[in-house]
Amino acid sequence: MNVYSVTLSGPAPWGFRLQGGKDFSMPLTVSRLTPAGKAAQAGVGVGDWVVSISGTNAEDMTHVEAQNKIRADSFSPASVQPKYSFAPSTTINKMARPFTAGGSANSGPAIKPVAYSPKLNTQRVCVCVCPTPSPAKAQAAAKPDGEFLLLLMRGSGPSSRPPWVTDPNFADRYRPDKTSTVVTQHQQPVQPTPMQNRSSILQAAQQAPEDGGRTPLCGACNKIIRGRYLVALGRSWHPEEFTCSQCKAVLDEGGFFEERGSVYCTKCHDNRYAPNCAKCKKKITGEIMHALKMTYHVQCFKCAACKTPIRNQAFYMEEGEPYCEKDYEKMFGTKCHGCDFKIDAGDRFLEALGYSWHDTCFVCALCQINLEGKTFYSKKDKPLCKGHAFAPV
Repeated sequence: MNVYSVTLSGPAPWGFRLQGGKDFSMPLTVSRLTPAGKAAQAGVGVGDWVVSISGTNAEDMTHVEAQNKIRADSFSPASVQPKYSFAPSTTINKMARPFTAGGSANSGPAIKPVAYSPKLNTQRVCVCVCPTPSPAKAQAAAKPDGEFLLLLMRGSGPSSRPPWVTDPNFADRYRPDKTSTVVTQHQQPVQPTPMQNRSSILQAAQQAPEDGGRTPLCGACNKIIRGRYLVALGRSWHPEEFTCSQCKAVLDEGGFFEERGSVYCTKCHDNRYAPNCAKCKKKITGEIMHALKMTYHVQCFKCAACKTPIRNQAFYMEEGEPYCEKDYEKMFGTKCHGCDFKIDAGDRFLEALGYSWHDTCFVCALCQINLEGKTFYSKKDKPLCKGHAFAPV
């Protein structure tokens, strides 16, 4: 692992997106970069782990806490905390002139107030790397309005992809007590087992030859065995006495399971120890899905829209129903008009000019000054500060 630090100077946007956090049971990492953005120019790579932000350890930060830390450190000391309502309290004139209490009705670029629209009832369950979006607009910051220091860690292997992309069991190792953010898939063996992550495995009793040259003792009755016998669990058995502990069926064929010192046929073992599906409430044999700290049949845990089994793919929860990434984006997804990245659950955003924006992406199209909470002009669906209200776009 290589640890390095970068200092990003304002103004926003910074040109990168974070994923993970303590609330997602994954370390904070860089999920996407804006081509030619500030983070990319500073050498930040997709998949790099965020170790600290401006000297504060990022290991115990939630996703939103990390965003707020970056936002707080990126403002200059003289800046004022942003407000959540940006509708001006006085009448605003429509020209780039000093304001008066009454205002005039002259024609010109319209000034539009900005208001937050918080995103509700959305829970992101799994985060994964998405395709690189189209290049964002060129950044031409006039002067920095703050900066923050990132300490990151990069893997030394041939691939810089996050470990939960290449290793589906990563989340279990990172925080074993929380499994709501990981889906694991277990392959069904040649003979189905009720639960592959158990220590019990399907075994078979071996037929021993009659003239083996020794006189075995039966593991059940402890008597000498004359003739044909079975070998299982390191002992010899009369064929009729090697039976299921529950149904007493002879286990000379079909295999058996050993559990807590007792042996069971496949059917009894499944009924006794196989987990129940959280959806259909039936026993699960063979392939198992683990999601949201529960177990499911693969065919029971499927997208609420397209009805396709989600298996080991990323998914989102909306109003208690799982959705695959494609359908979630189609039905509920919102993209930032400034950076063309998705607005994730927990992100601060605002609505203006008929579009949604990250609060750090709503900037003047010419000088990049942040327009959050400020009066702005619009031209060709692009926000402009008062100083560039009549500049060509």
